[in-house]
Amino acid sequence: MIRRLFWVGVGVTITVVVIRQGRRVVARYTPEAVTERASELGRTASRRTGTFLSSFRGEFTAARDAREAELVAALLAEGQPHPDEVRAARADRGRHAARGASSSAAAAATADPEARIRADEDELGYSF
Repeated sequence: MIRRLFWVGVGVTITVVVIRQGRRVVARYTPEAVTERASELGRTASRRTGTFLSSFRGEFTAARDAREAELVAALLAEGQPHPDEVRAARADRGRHAARGASSSAAAAATADPEARIRADEDELGYSF
């Protein structure tokens, strides 16, 4: 009799545990719960992606600017103006003067290839 009572108690305990765990699993995988979890995962992924992209962009821009400064310093000859100064001087001359220089360079290019090279060097402000 005690054996039977023991096994009935074990059966009841296992049944209660299985029913409780089953309800948790069912609640976890209902459409509402799945939708809720998926939307939370989406928000988390979106936040992480945004953070990564903004930090990547900042680091990339800083590295690019540093490398550009290194290359400009390495390529400029002593006493040669910085390309930004040349661009600013060209912009100050105005569009009309730039058009005149372009047309004279084009005319020189048709007449003499060496003249084209000299015209390009004059316009750029530096040569190699």
